[in-house]
Amino acid sequence: MDEFVNGMLHGVYVSKRVIAIKKKRKVYFYYMSKGMFRSFMMYFTPGMYVFLNVSRRQRIYKGILVQNVVSIEKILKPRKNHPVIYYDVSIIKSGIKKIVNEPRYKIFIDFEMSMPPYTNYENFVSEIIQVGYVFTDPSGKIIEEYRSYIKPILFPELTKRAIKFLHISQEDLDNGISYVEFYNRFIDIFHKYDPIIYVWGSNDQLELNKMNKLYKLKSFTKRMRFINLLKLHKNYFGLKNDMGLFNAYNIYSEIDLNNQKHDAMEDA
Repeated sequence: MDEFVNGMLHGVYVSKRVIAIKKKRKVYFYYMSKGMFRSFMMYFTPGMYVFLNVSRRQRIYKGILVQNVVSIEKILKPRKNHPVIYYDVSIIKSGIKKIVNEPRYKIFIDFEMSMPPYTNYENFVSEIIQVGYVFTDPSGKIIEEYRSYIKPILFPELTKRAIKFLHISQEDLDNGISYVEFYNRFIDIFHKYDPIIYVWGSNDQLELNKMNKLYKLKSFTKRMRFINLLKLHKNYFGLKNDMGLFNAYNIYSEIDLNNQKHDAMEDA
């Protein structure tokens, strides 16, 4: 159970990652995780006013009675009728909603990569071997759902690990298209519609850059607008850790998936 607290900073204990707030002649102490404290410590200066969600449960930490900070909602410096706002999660959430709901052509895309063998994997280089995307117009209507296997060139044979994890066969891969075919298809959509590209995490964009270098093709990722939904999700809900796409789907969808299939089209 959480509670909302606010007040002016009374003290900062960097080595303990604890801040103090004085309210009605009594000082209260609040503990932060390493990542949270590191992200916000630049704002913890005299005169700052903080708004926090904290755990109701109190505990002794390094000799101090503290409550854990669940999330930081706002940090400002009072200045008569015009306080200076340094951080406000409500503004961030508003911006995220605007980005997600922007009336533009959009592509929700996912890739599956080849996987190294269980042994002798030192020289292995992963390649994109499956692509899946959903292409929508500015109203959200689906224009195209696309799925294809992509034939790798460095290690054309699937490893046992990839077959087991991705549930695909060597025949599936052999009947796939070349990366160049996918590249040309993707570039054509980009030139015609200039869509926003939505991905879950940063890995998909990194793999695209690597594939373009491998095939000595002109990189297009810097010209495209990529939106990392995982990062937006973490910022919106104030999550400390990454959430897997499978877990996010089960939370927000009315359809419960019992097993993750690791299929690019399903993930998109």
